[in-house]
Amino acid sequence: MLSEEEKLYEELRRLGQRLHIPAPEAFWEIEVRNGSGQIIRRFKQRSHSWVRNAYNMMFCYLAGKDLSNGSFGAGYLSLKDTAGAVQSGSGPVCLSQGSSVDSTSMGYRGPAGNDAYGILVGSGTNPEDFESHALHVKIANGTGSGQLTYVQSEAHAISWNPGTLTMKNELARYFNNNSGIDVSVNEVALALRGYRPGSSVPYHYITTRDLLVATVTVPNTGQLKVTYTVQLTYPA
Repeated sequence: MLSEEEKLYEELRRLGQRLHIPAPEAFWEIEVRNGSGQIIRRFKQRSHSWVRNAYNMMFCYLAGKDLSNGSFGAGYLSLKDTAGAVQSGSGPVCLSQGSSVDSTSMGYRGPAGNDAYGILVGSGTNPEDFESHALHVKIANGTGSGQLTYVQSEAHAISWNPGTLTMKNELARYFNNNSGIDVSVNEVALALRGYRPGSSVPYHYITTRDLLVATVTVPNTGQLKVTYTVQLTYPA
């Protein structure tokens, strides 16, 4: 049986389809394996946490508007990168300057050993916040105490459901625990790698940050898999 919240989302999807209003949805799924490869935990949850960066990116592309404001917050069209610096300029965020966003050099597909962009995980417990620009406490890539080894993001898995007119993209990333101790994960995020307008230097932008419903423990020698699904239902 659907929860009251899910019933509202179903209604939103139907209204968006009927009224020709795009309503992007996101979900994340957690899977934990022990050192023997056995799945010891798995659950899926809707993401509620598109942050201001995501809204401003969407508005700029739909409205054909530059990220022209040097301030960050309500009423301003700018982004805040994961280092906390406000980024703006004469243009929207450019995802590619000769680099494919399906590759690991741009977009959401983080390369092996890279904890700057792609699917990121953290141990922080701060509440979800629309103004988030970074994880509360990011778990670093590595084999030291409390660290996880970031595996290269999987390729995009695009699917189309002709019955519901829904386009879906699944993006997964594995994290190996070779730190010698159990590692606690409390938050997950999507971080985009893209160019600031007028700059040839790429920056990293959180577009969603989600607090897990409960702490997920990745045992020593175990593995964590995080899958983000972004979907959009098209009008009939």
